[in-house]
Amino acid sequence: MKKLYVVLLLLFALFGLILVIKTNAINRFDTMIGKGLYSIHDQPFFVLINWVGKLGSTAGIISVLFLAMLLFLILKKSILAPLLLFLSVLLGNIGNKLLKAIIGRERPSFVLHMEDGFTFPSGHVMVGLILYGMIAYYLVKFSRHETTRQPIIIGASLLLLLIGFSRLIEGEHFFTDVIGGVITGGLMLIGFISIDKFVHSKLERRKINQDAAM
Repeated sequence: MKKLYVVLLLLFALFGLILVIKTNAINRFDTMIGKGLYSIHDQPFFVLINWVGKLGSTAGIISVLFLAMLLFLILKKSILAPLLLFLSVLLGNIGNKLLKAIIGRERPSFVLHMEDGFTFPSGHVMVGLILYGMIAYYLVKFSRHETTRQPIIIGASLLLLLIGFSRLIEGEHFFTDVIGGVITGGLMLIGFISIDKFVHSKLERRKINQDAAM
């Protein structure tokens, strides 16, 4: 029941965010934050954050995805986790492109962009949250020690925070684009985790029934 409330809350927040974006009610606020952060983008510390942010780029996502798929395949000797990980990123990327096409929001105008296309929601943040969220979920799930679970969650959260922050510093997205990426990525992450739990419960139930029949 709690999961349903969280999903409804995220959907409400997403629709509200889209509404204020389409009515230009928040553009001045977005631009003010964007210009302020972009003005410090060439500072040494923020250059490092931008490099961390590359883990949310297409090359970074693909590289980490296939490394994680290989790792889970070797550790668990099962195709289920790698397959669901691949599908989550694939569908997340498709969903991001569809949302960008539907919303049709242009990128910030105060900087010369290295990337083309629309800006809401942030693909780095949305797909990154799905990928690193799923990896964190599986690592926690497969972990045999309670003490390792909290550091995994904190590490994944910090990484996603830096990816989102890097998109603002680079001037590639508005603040609300990043928030939109968090919301949409979070919704899809909840969905794929639910699918994983459903499939595993079905497999366990089938195994119990087969053992009982012997």
